[in-house]
This record gives sequence, structure tokens and C-alpha cells, in this order.
Amino acid sequence: MKVITYVGCYTDAKKEGIHIFETDTENGAFRPVGLVSGIENAIYLTLSKTRPLLYAAQGMPEYGANATNGCVAAYAIKGDTLLPLNHKPIGVTPPCYVALDPAEQALVFAEYTNAVAGVFELNADGSLSDAPPATVTHTGKGPDPKRQEKAHAHCAEVSPDGRHLCVVDLGIDQVKVYDFPKRASGLKEQPALTVTSAGGAGPRHLVFHPNRRLAFLLHELNNTISSFIYTGDAFVHVQTLPMLPPDFRDYSKASAIKISADGTRLFGSNRGHDSIATYDIDPATGKMALVAISKLAGQSPRDFEFMPGEKFVLLGHENSNELMSYAYDKAKGTFTPAHGPFGLYRPVYVKFGGTRA
Repeated sequence: MKVITYVGCYTDAKKEGIHIFETDTENGAFRPVGLVSGIENAIYLTLSKTRPLLYAAQGMPEYGANATNGCVAAYAIKGDTLLPLNHKPIGVTPPCYVALDPAEQALVFAEYTNAVAGVFELNADGSLSDAPPATVTHTGKGPDPKRQEKAHAHCAEVSPDGRHLCVVDLGIDQVKVYDFPKRASGLKEQPALTVTSAGGAGPRHLVFHPNRRLAFLLHELNNTISSFIYTGDAFVHVQTLPMLPPDFRDYSKASAIKISADGTRLFGSNRGHDSIATYDIDPATGKMALVAISKLAGQSPRDFEFMPGEKFVLLGHENSNELMSYAYDKAKGTFTPAHGPFGLYRPVYVKFGGTRA
């Protein structure tokens, strides 16, 4: 099967933020078929499950320099092409994360530099509402003087039950949780659901399990993953495991976390060690067990995504400026190079769309 694939990138002077590929899910091959130019730093993407729409966290030159040109954008998918619907500024740097709520009535975002997170309402056609977003700005700092000198919102996700907006903040070692249904009157914090990580851990991304009862938190700075039982009223910590071999002492920072479609496997990528760690999951308890750590061929794997069918992943190596696919051996939990490298400036996010004739 051949599918349309979207790759978000940091940009150089060419301002080619979203590259579009055709990917073959049977052999892992991929080839370019288009791009969206004139935009900057399209570093996170999400797709609607119910409509042919893509949403991007990006910068728009019309809003000035990087410090102020951040926005969220909606695109209509027409074959190999992304057609702009509309975009809305957030007033600071480009967001590092966007996600739809389960009902797809709103788009949530997180912005790293100024620790701003918020919610844009969506119109009936999926475009972004003209209403100003509901936002919150975090303050504080953590023990790491270089990366935690102040708050840094890195992820925003709505819980599967639609009750809570979870904002992961790397700078203050916390996941702060807000009442989502009552957002129209402002984002009200729910302190009982706050997740506090180990000092200096640097939480980066939060993902919920397909069963809606478990959540997994990737820590960038200390390369660990924690599992939680989500009750609707609390996050109950289950376990925290390392993502690196015990004898590894060099620089490495975690980057992305994924769950297999059947909910039995968890994966996390490491930048520096340049690898993907694979874990078994017990869906009933949230317990994890390390299966394998696969070294990769490129430098600084950022985000990765399983192709439909989960025989391969497509991965952006940010520091070696290349896109590669890797074959996934389910029995062993390992990854080996399949296709590439394909030269691409600082690829950081991958998303698979619909089938391509």
C-alpha cells in the first residue's frame, strides 16, 4: 500500500516547512511528491481522523522574526497537495506541539520558549475560529541551569475522556492539568492531577494508551519513561525505566514516544545515543519491560512514526539532515535500516495520511 506522508522540518532560507512523500508500506521505500513552501519551522503536525485536514505548528514570515511569528495552521488535503484553510498567530515563537481533542472541536498547542499553552476552537469546517485562544503561561524553573532556567511547555494533550488538558513542562518538571470542558471561561488548573517528575528529569511528551486507562511520560533530560494509571481524577505512578544501556555515560536526550496499535509495545527515541528503545507493556497494569535498544544509522533521531501495518518506521535524523526508514522486527523488538538516507534539512516530525492511487 502506498500512503501520503507529511514531514515537518525546521527551515533554512528556502522556507520549505512541510515536505510531502509517497511511502510504500510493504517495503519501506519513500519518494518526494510535493512540499509546502513559504512557511517556517513546521515542527509538529496532526491529522483529523474524521476530515481530510492537517494542522501544523509553524512560523509565518508575515508575523515577523522567529520570536513572534508562531502560529497554528489548518490545511485541507487535496490529493498530494495541502491547501491552506487559515492560520492564527500565537504571538510568540512557533509551537512545538499541536493536538486535536478527542471530539475534534478544538486544537491545543504548547510553545517551548515562553511556556505558553492554549486552546483554539474549531469551526464546523475544521478551520480555526476567529475567537482568541484560551491560554496559560507557566512560570518557575528546575535544577538544570541550561535547560530549566525557566518554564518550557513542551506538549499539550487532552485526556481521552475529554475532561483534562495536560500540559507537559520540561522546565519545571511537571505536567500541569487544566479543566478542558470549561475552557471558555479560562483554563483552570486541577492541582490534584499534577504530575511531578524527579528533579531535572525534564518531562517532554505524554501519550495515552489505546485503552484510555494508562499514560506514559517521556523525560528528555534523564532519558527515562514513566507509566501511570489514569483514573480520571488522578495519575497514579506505576513505574519509571531508563531508555539507555546502563554503561552509557555520554550525552543523550530523549525525543519521541510511541505506542503500537495493539497497545502491547512502547517505543522511545534517544538523541546522542541515536537509538530506539522498545518495551513490552502490560495493558492491565501499566508495567513496562525493556525488550531491546536498537542503534540507528543517522544522527539525532527526532520524531518517528510507524507506517500503516507497522512493518517499518519513518524517522527524521535532525543533525545529519536526512530521512530514513527502518524495518521493525516485531519478534525481537529491533529496528534495522531499510531505505535512505534521503537528504532533507532538519526533519523533525512524520505523519502518515491516506492511501495514494
